Amino acid sequence: MTRPRSLYYARVVRRTVSPLRRLPQVLLVVAASAAALAPGEAAAFLWPNVPEQIARALTSGDVSERRLAATRIGELAPETAIGLIQKGMSDPDVEVRLALAGAAVRFRMPRAGDLVIEWLGEGDARLRLAACDVIRAAPTDRSVVALGRVLGDPDPHVRLAAAAAMGAAGLPDAVSPLLGHLDDTAPEVRAEVVRALGRIGDTRAVVPLIGKVQDSVPEVRRATARALGELGDARAVSALILALQDASQDVRVEAVSALGRLRSDEATSAIADLVEASPAGTSAFLGARPTDSGTSSNDVREAALRALGRIGSDAAVKVLLAALAKDDPAAPRSAVRDALVSAGKPAVTPAPAAALAPAAAPAPAAPPGGAASAPKGPALPALVAALAAAPSANTAAGAALVLGELKAREGLPAIVRGMQRGVVPLRHGLRALGALGDPAALPSVLELLGDVDPSVRREAIRAATALLDPARPDGRAVDPARALLVDPATPPDEKLALVQLLGRTGSPRAQEVLLPLAKARSAPLRLAVIEALGAARAAGKLGAAVDAALLEALDDESADVRLRAAVALSRVAGPTIARALLERLTVAAEQDRGALGIALSGALSRVADDPKDGSGKGLAHDVAAAIASAPDAARDALLEGLGRMPGQAAGAALARMASAAPIDDRRKIAEALAGHPEAAAALRKLAGDPDPGVRANAVWSLGAVGDDSAALPLLQPLLKDPDAAVAGNAAGAIGRIAGRAGQPARAAAALCGALADARPYVRANALAGLTVARARCDGAAARDLLARDPAEAVRLAAADHLAQGGADADRRALARCAGEDRNASVAVRCAHAAPPRALPSGAEDVAVFVVPFDAGRGGSARDAPVPRAPFALVRADGLMRLGVADRRGEVFERGAPRGPLRLAVPAPLVK
Repeated sequence: MTRPRSLYYARVVRRTVSPLRRLPQVLLVVAASAAALAPGEAAAFLWPNVPEQIARALTSGDVSERRLAATRIGELAPETAIGLIQKGMSDPDVEVRLALAGAAVRFRMPRAGDLVIEWLGEGDARLRLAACDVIRAAPTDRSVVALGRVLGDPDPHVRLAAAAAMGAAGLPDAVSPLLGHLDDTAPEVRAEVVRALGRIGDTRAVVPLIGKVQDSVPEVRRATARALGELGDARAVSALILALQDASQDVRVEAVSALGRLRSDEATSAIADLVEASPAGTSAFLGARPTDSGTSSNDVREAALRALGRIGSDAAVKVLLAALAKDDPAAPRSAVRDALVSAGKPAVTPAPAAALAPAAAPAPAAPPGGAASAPKGPALPALVAALAAAPSANTAAGAALVLGELKAREGLPAIVRGMQRGVVPLRHGLRALGALGDPAALPSVLELLGDVDPSVRREAIRAATALLDPARPDGRAVDPARALLVDPATPPDEKLALVQLLGRTGSPRAQEVLLPLAKARSAPLRLAVIEALGAARAAGKLGAAVDAALLEALDDESADVRLRAAVALSRVAGPTIARALLERLTVAAEQDRGALGIALSGALSRVADDPKDGSGKGLAHDVAAAIASAPDAARDALLEGLGRMPGQAAGAALARMASAAPIDDRRKIAEALAGHPEAAAALRKLAGDPDPGVRANAVWSLGAVGDDSAALPLLQPLLKDPDAAVAGNAAGAIGRIAGRAGQPARAAAALCGALADARPYVRANALAGLTVARARCDGAAARDLLARDPAEAVRLAAADHLAQGGADADRRALARCAGEDRNASVAVRCAHAAPPRALPSGAEDVAVFVVPFDAGRGGSARDAPVPRAPFALVRADGLMRLGVADRRGEVFERGAPRGPLRLAVPAPLVK
């Protein structure tokens, strides 16, 4: 395993963006690890004459020089190396050709497979093996006949590689030669032939594969069960049911998983036997034995539960409900509950390819409290009926939790009645109501805030907090929460949770309760109160009192208090406080500028700067004037504030400064102009800046404000920019613009070629851009990237992209990835991919402070954000923003989609 070069984490401040308010929501920490340099990255450190020396040595008459040069190909830039590889593939020396073949695979050289077809007839087995590896990495339809002959090679390693190459090509013409070698003498080859047939997906293989379910070698039987599931043909059901009795745990897992993919209700009773006979920690069958993979009988049971969830029939749901009786409702996750959630979701009908052409319509607004419209899955009536009967406590708790996770609003009365009848344990019922997300559940939750059982009280506080949204003020929780907060008998941890609950109400009455506690002696309580005061903006005298309390907290001796107050002010401070913060920032001590910058940036986002006297000298003018004499740390905060400030005055000020500003200022201006569509012309100019950091920010901002007529022609050439951050951001920007304009064809025309770029983040963002624009490339490019690309980021993006489709080949590719990818993150993404990728509605402004871990200090974090640190910020929609942080070590992302946000390995270090 490659040793990480460095680690990154970031404090992330989220700020909701809406027409009426821009309020930061939460403070997060995100982590990522770096990896080794990719082939070609070292080219930046070569002397200019080195490529020429390597090229000359490859034509030398001295074979030792040619061999050395071939081993150095990986040091070159991809565009240089690929040309030299192509010329050297016909070298008479075997060692030279082998080294060049390895380089062709590493560089993902296009059409490399065509260059090595003749090698399949060479006498040296190493060349035949290398040819198979190259064809596997770069499939070609010209190779089928030659590979078919190699399936009879005397060397089993070559035969295995040939089968793998045929499976990677996915060509129907390969089915017949592969079927002819299902009985190869080497079990490893038989297993690879079976896997290849599953990858190709031709149903002609179903009947021959059924016979291999009883192969003498477990690995072949396992591969056969998986392939039959991938082929999706009901003729395999009987054979797979028989395989459920296999002595190998691995075979049973694959067989039951395949039956789940086939959604065969015929298999439900046989699968139910696995659930009932395989409790955790016991063996399901006499003669069952652990395998080298460590698969246990509990793994078989969990696979059986997942299969029943996918089948989702009445009989399958009945088995799952019965399994709840032995399930632990206190566990955060449960295979039984997950299966019932799967069965309770509506069946997704894949969209036809033509439906992918229009741009995605905006997601409908969620109902109040975030509850989704009720799903209509087959498990819902059974779950509601179970709560109406007299189930065991475990069954009732599990059923309620499933209804909550499904956000099934029709389950609310059943859960509440079950709690009132004593059928549903209170703490599990409250947890379910919180997950349900329906504000109509709030009265039932508030009744239990004062329960004598501490576990019930805590769960009630958590549930009420989850059901409230400060953007929709709701004062129903204020009085019961206040009563508990002032009660001396309330434990300290519950008081902290009650303060958070009061903040979530968004009610002025709650702020009246919280204000006197802003100077509490308890540090944790004071921090919680300050954060809660920033949850919602109050009007009039109360708002002024809140502003004053938070402004006073900015002078506190505790850095934690100052930071928490700054974040709160960034959420709620208005124009008056913005001017006071501006004055403070320009004269503040170095250690205070970070917090003041956060507060000022948010405050300026709520200032409508439109001077009535026509002088143009409003707050935007004052902020711009302060930049000239401000220290570096304050300059970035001021520029960011202008970017967030609505109105043309702020955008015009940024545009004026862009032409003559120093590099660091230009970088921040290019980022800040993402908030000013009227200044797009300035961004287009900055996109041609000599500094790659400026270009990267300008290109990304054009993705937010550019239009298809002016921005797309500018961005397409930047896909080939020598800087990976610029090219990657250009790919993401093209996808965003084309998606807004409803022009998927233009996105495809620009981005499909970028899928072959040698830089992983360019490929990843090209895929994400295609996904955002609802565009597809011809052929199997995305499936090939999912199966063979060495970069995790690319395979993750390919999984998301394939999930938006619906073709059988896409679903098979995702299923193979879920079962075969060695990267856990990629396998999980493939397993849970669903069309379309579900994201919460809305957008947020996000501030990220990049603080690298220092390998020289034992992997501990440094003390402060690092100025100009490289970063890769992955948004919830899969797009990745690349570049360098500002002079404070901060990155500001305007209008990021709500949802998960993380830092990945910076582009210069990615493998």
